[in-house]
Amino acid sequence: MAEDRPFPDPDDDPAAGPDVPEASPAAPAPADEPSDPGRADAYEGRTRLAEERLAEVLAAYRKVKTDNEAFRDRTTRNLERRFDQRRESLLLKFIDILDNMDRALESAQTAYVDQSLLEGLILVRTQLLQTLQDEGLDRIPVLGLPYDPHVSEAVGAEAVDDPDQNGIVLKELMRGYRLNGRVARASRVVIAEYRVEGAARSASAASEPGAAEGAATGPAPGEGEVADGELTLEEIIARTEDEPGEG
Repeated sequence: MAEDRPFPDPDDDPAAGPDVPEASPAAPAPADEPSDPGRADAYEGRTRLAEERLAEVLAAYRKVKTDNEAFRDRTTRNLERRFDQRRESLLLKFIDILDNMDRALESAQTAYVDQSLLEGLILVRTQLLQTLQDEGLDRIPVLGLPYDPHVSEAVGAEAVDDPDQNGIVLKELMRGYRLNGRVARASRVVIAEYRVEGAARSASAASEPGAAEGAATGPAPGEGEVADGELTLEEIIARTEDEPGEG
C-alpha cells in the first residue's frame, strides 16, 4: 500500500516563486467628461461680479481725482481773489495820498514857493502816478468833456452863455480814478448849464459903458490871473504828466 503523502506545498518548493497576480490588460483612457453647465455659470457670474467691482473702483477713483482737481482749482481761485482784493485795497489807499499831494502843491503855489522846487514835487507826484498806472490805477479825464454820470458826480452847475458848452465839465473838484477798468472813485465836478437869462445878462453887461475898457485892460494880476512867465498848478501838472520820462 502506497504511503500516504501530503500534497506538496508550493511554499516548500524552492523553485516556486511567490504568487504574482496576473497582469490585467491596460484599461482604456477615460474619455473627457462633458463640462458642467452649473459650474460654467458660476465662473461667469464671478467674472461679471469682478468686472462690476473693478468698474466701481475705477469710477470712485475718477470721482476722487475730479474732486481733488476741483478743490485745488477752487483753492487757487480763492487765493488769487484774496491777493487781488489786498492789492486793490492797497492801491486805493494811494488815491488819498495823491489828493494830499495835490493839496500840498496848491498850498505851495499860493505861498509862492520856488518854481523849480514846485516842478520837482510835481515830477515826483507824476512818477508816483505813473507807477500806479502800471499797476492798473488810472485817472478819469473829465475836464472839458461832456458830463458822464457813470464816472462823475455833479455837485454844482455854472451858467454859461454858449449853448455848445451846455453839459460840459467846467471844474474838477475831486479827481476820479479807475482800477483795472472799474470806477474806483467817481469824480466830483461842476458842469456848465446854458441859461437864457445868463446869456441876456452877459449881453447887457457887455453893452454897459466901461465894459469894453474893462475887457481890454483885463483883470489885474492878483485877481485870479498869474503873472506873465508863471504857470498855473494845472498847467505844470499837465506838462509834467505829458513828459513822464523827464528827470
